Amino acid sequence: MLIDTDDFVTQRIAENEVLAPEKTALIIIDMMNRFCNPVWLAQGNHERAEWFARELDYVIPNVTDALHIFREAGALVVHAVCARWTLDKRDAPLHMRERDYDLFDTPAMSVIEQLAPLPGEMLIRKTTGSVFTGTGLDYLLHQAGIENVVLCGQYGSACVFYSLIQSRELGFKQRVWLEDCILYSSEVSKHLFPALVGQHWATLANREEVARALVPVSAPAG
Repeated sequence: MLIDTDDFVTQRIAENEVLAPEKTALIIIDMMNRFCNPVWLAQGNHERAEWFARELDYVIPNVTDALHIFREAGALVVHAVCARWTLDKRDAPLHMRERDYDLFDTPAMSVIEQLAPLPGEMLIRKTTGSVFTGTGLDYLLHQAGIENVVLCGQYGSACVFYSLIQSRELGFKQRVWLEDCILYSSEVSKHLFPALVGQHWATLANREEVARALVPVSAPAG
């Protein structure tokens, strides 16, 4: 039985809220060829493979749309990929060394074609869950004057969530959970995590709400 989250009080982005493009970054996490393969994600379970296929058919076009929104607004875009540097996986955390991750920049561990980075967009290579652990991304974002981060990708119950927690501790003022652009590992996580995140950790928003908010500070919102 799914947990009843109807009574959870969550925070949503306000209708008049402004996310200045020069201070806002979209962070797309782990949307790589291998990680967007429903058969690989399901690890041999046919029903889960079908579930992942449906979810990816929903999430990938939405992330693509969000990417276009940020590009048109002139806001910073960050692509994060997870893989390994060494052949023997010595650079990976202990709990991740048994996973069948290839080396960085191999086709399997590269961003899917629909979301391929353009010149001027950041590509962060991580061996861990969070985009901030061991990558220097927090330094780069602060150097670029970024105050707000909009998070999407996969999984909402793992790497996106870990990144969100660290973004709060690293002092980013506004943290947006792009709810229609996040893949989860299960139906339970899909139901539970937005309610938890919206209570304590981030502001919930869909891509239409973010597009409305993503206007220059000199321009009137709406």
